[in-house]
Formats: sequence, C-alpha cells, structure tokens
Amino acid sequence: MKGACRAVVRLDRLAENLAAARKLLPQRTKIYGVVKANGYGHGALPVARALERFGVCGLAVDSVDEGVALRDGGVRIPILVLNPLLPEEATLVAAHGLTAAVASFDAVHALDAAAGTAGRRLPVHVRVRADRAGGLGADHDLAEGLLQRLGRLEHLHAEGLFMQMIGTYRDDPRQIDQELSDFRALLARVEGRGLRPPLVHAITSPGLLNTSDAAFDMVRLGAVLYGIRMNPPDGRRFPFRPVMEVVSRIAFIADMVPGGDVGYGGDARLATGGRLATISLGYADAPFLLRFKDTAVLIRGQRAPLVGEAFMGMVLADISAIPEAALSDEVVVVGAQGADAIRVEDIGRWNGIRPSAVLMLGPRARRVYVGGDPPVGQGEELDRLGYADRDSDPGRPYRHA
Repeated sequence: MKGACRAVVRLDRLAENLAAARKLLPQRTKIYGVVKANGYGHGALPVARALERFGVCGLAVDSVDEGVALRDGGVRIPILVLNPLLPEEATLVAAHGLTAAVASFDAVHALDAAAGTAGRRLPVHVRVRADRAGGLGADHDLAEGLLQRLGRLEHLHAEGLFMQMIGTYRDDPRQIDQELSDFRALLARVEGRGLRPPLVHAITSPGLLNTSDAAFDMVRLGAVLYGIRMNPPDGRRFPFRPVMEVVSRIAFIADMVPGGDVGYGGDARLATGGRLATISLGYADAPFLLRFKDTAVLIRGQRAPLVGEAFMGMVLADISAIPEAALSDEVVVVGAQGADAIRVEDIGRWNGIRPSAVLMLGPRARRVYVGGDPPVGQGEELDRLGYADRDSDPGRPYRHA
C-alpha cells in the first residue's frame, strides 16, 4: 500500500495556537516561531511560510544549514540560528542574511569580516549559558565583553541577548528563580554600561505557562505552536491544539492461532490467538516504534493495542475486539477518531520519550497540509485523497472520505 502513512498538518490550528500564545504575553513582546528539526517534524519550510503569513516577527532554527534552506525557500523575515556560531560558518551566515548567536570572540571577528565582504551589517544575539556549572553559551563576563566588542564593529550590531532556560522544562520553581536571578543580574550590569540590546529573551514554550512574567522583549515558541505540551499536566489550562495527525491504513488482516509468534523476528506470542491487522507504518516512518511499549492506535474509533516488535515498514495491531475492522480502514496513530484521541503526550508517557520526539517522522511519511494555503501543486493531491473542504469548520477533524 504505497504512501499509506501520512502526516496531516493543520495550518489553521497553527494560526489558532499562535493567537492563543499572543493572549498570554504582553502586547510589546515579539514572538519568534521555532522551526528547528524540520519544524518539529511538521515540515520546516511550509510551517515557516505559514508563520511568516501569520505575522511572527522572526523564526529560530538550530543550525546554519536549516536557516539557509529557509532562505532558499523564499522566507524573508529574520532567522535566528540558536546554536553558537562557528567561525567557519560565518560566510554562509553573511551570504544569506541570517542572525547568528555568538559565544566567542573568534566567531564575532569571523562574522564581522564575512559581513564586510558581503556588504552587509548583520544583527547578532549573544547567547548566555543558564547553568552556572557550564552549558551552551558564554559566561557573564564573556557575554559583557562580547556586547562591548560588538558596539565597536562596523559590520555587526548587538540585537539580542538570550539564554536557554532549563528550569522551565523541569517545572522547578527554585531553578527557574535562580536562572532568572542570574540573568537579571547580568542585565543590570550591561544596562549600567549602556550595552543592553533591544531584544532580550529567555523563555520558550514551557516558560509560556510557568514563567510568562519573564517574557522580556521576545519569546521563542516551538512546541506550543504545534500543540505539544512539554510539561506534565498540572491543572493549568493548556489552550493549544495539536497541529499534526498521523494516519495510515490496514494493509492485511489475519487470524492467528493460539501460541502463534508475531512481530519482527517472532518476538511475541499470542497465548489465546486473535485477529491481527498489519498497518502500513513502521519504525522507518515513526522511529518511536523501535521501542514502543503499551502503545495503541485507533481503528473505527476504538483502541487497538500494538503487538510484537515493529518492522521497518509495518506494525501489527490486535483487532480481536474490533470485529468490524476491514482492509483499507484508516488507522490513527496520532490524532482523533470518533470520540477518542491519542496525543503525542500519551505516546511519550507510554514509551518514556519526550512528546516532541514522537512527531520526528521519517522521510517516507507524506506530509499533507490542510486548513490553509497548501504548498504549490498540493491542491490536486488533497482532492484526490478526499479531504474535506479546507475552509470548513476548523474545529472539525479532517477525515479521509
């Protein structure tokens, strides 16, 4: 069943989540959308183009290569590369007008030279480490020195100062307070010397919920824009909805005799027999299936537990309790079907992995964009696949006809 595994990406949900995030922030706070790691699996370029249309002030990626790919794809708003710049990357950054994070004098000098050669004056953000014991970024003395040096260079200017908080992900108030106290002490130092850049930023998606009073001038939002909750539920409202649904099809159905071996390499045995569905989805499509535990999928609105070890291109589900299940039925791996839903947070909890890792799908999983302007040439594909009108009720799940 060629191409049965699909990731359906709801661009209207992306817009709704961005609007929900704005309501939690001061009006003056800028939002940069994080599209690293292929947009958390959603497709970096289509998501970046959508966020640009929706009015984010900029985008953030992990690597220079990711930023170059977005520029080559036509993205024009600022693109911040979060990982500290290596001197050998300076030419690419300057050529494509990216915003570099810096944590060394060598990187600053290399970028200044490259910007001069390219005839540009580039913005730079100084990255400060949040952990006193170490971590990625400059210590406070070095950060202050970098800001001072940037103020004297012809082809660079200090636009930002930021850190990657750790305590917000752990939901640890004590660590959050310590990190912010240290960061604010640095801010007081640089402000006293007239070195404060216009964009100070510290919080990411988890901090939007537990540290929103530290929004400063800008926030970097990834997970919440995709409807992914990084912290365990704690009673606080989570006003974001999942953007991606992962679906496939039943490719084969077989009745198993008691004691039959199932799974890749026959690693599991059905003591009482049963009815198994082969689903066109394997660990090459969804890498979390390599080590799945207690995971289920939805078939005809009911949960069907996965059994045995996943194959590279398929996985088995026990449909003994779903006698009406039939060949070619839609299988929902992530998303809603009927009255039930399986979220990335469920799969993350079942398998002991971060929820954001669940959607890091392999290249064989086709991404289909609905609820907004699809990529060029995809309109005909949506019609062929039988998806509902893209402008219909945004609260209604899209379903294959």
